[in-house]
Amino acid sequence: MGLPSSIPLAVPAVVGIRRGGSAHLLNVEGVGPGRIENDPAVGHNAWVTIATGLSVHPLSPTIGAEIWDIDLSKPLAPPVVAAVREALNTHHVIFFRDQSLTPEQQAAFARQFGVVTEAHPVLPSIKESTEVLAIDGKVDRASWWHTDVTFTQTPAMGSILYMIEAPEVGGDTMWASLQDAYDGLAPGVRTLCDGLIAIHHDPWFAADVDARGGYEWNGVWYEKLLPAIHPVVRTHPETGRNGLFVNGQFTQSILGLSKNESNAILEMLYRHCVQPEFTCRFRWRAGSVAFWDNRATMHYALDDYGDTPRFAHRVTLRGDQPFGPAMPARTDG
Repeated sequence: MGLPSSIPLAVPAVVGIRRGGSAHLLNVEGVGPGRIENDPAVGHNAWVTIATGLSVHPLSPTIGAEIWDIDLSKPLAPPVVAAVREALNTHHVIFFRDQSLTPEQQAAFARQFGVVTEAHPVLPSIKESTEVLAIDGKVDRASWWHTDVTFTQTPAMGSILYMIEAPEVGGDTMWASLQDAYDGLAPGVRTLCDGLIAIHHDPWFAADVDARGGYEWNGVWYEKLLPAIHPVVRTHPETGRNGLFVNGQFTQSILGLSKNESNAILEMLYRHCVQPEFTCRFRWRAGSVAFWDNRATMHYALDDYGDTPRFAHRVTLRGDQPFGPAMPARTDG
């Protein structure tokens, strides 16, 4: 079944999306389907045409959605930017097909949602742009669950990956919703996690930084890559929703606990977060774009495509210092 993919901008720019169940659409001010009825049965990940004309198609009941009929190479109208941001906050990772982007256009799309960072704190950028990182399956394959650059004090808010060359079969990426994983914990375990702080670090990147005398991140030069501390439960700065903020690649230990205690809790959380019910899987094609929220997800690039080329460009958006129940947000004064 199809619904109109273009709705006049006279109707509200961003629709409310609720959790649980399934959705139905209704007329908005007599101009056609545009928002979900305020009904307890309406689901936060149900199919919906946003009033700006965006068609949002979920990949799973908890995480992931494709957005159709939008050209990312051109500037977006402010209501469309707001609607895309709302979709990101709701679905945690959003996908766009059939795009054609130069590095400059990819960075320009990203800038509509925040400040674009350096390509990576440690790894080199492409020659054409200091803001774009090459993701080349011939060089490196991130076949482990992780959230981008949590080894920094201010991890990236979001990442935008544009697939240039993809295997015909294989090379998918999976994402896990750390907010739904948090909600899925038993109340007593949530309370335990609320009070914990974790140490994040990458000793291999730290050694690279030592060898070259420093690194730049968010426009600041640092001589050393020192461990970062983040709350185990992070509060999303836009939605206020809590989620776990640990990953097996960069989280080293829990502050104040013994090695046995820390490892036991972290291993339990890692296994819990990647339960299939909290995940989605995206099959890449050349021209596909993924935009994910690093404040609410971790991801895993499957290494199942042999010698087949897989090449992409990635840009990241500047993030804030994570805060949560164990580390409240800083206030001025």
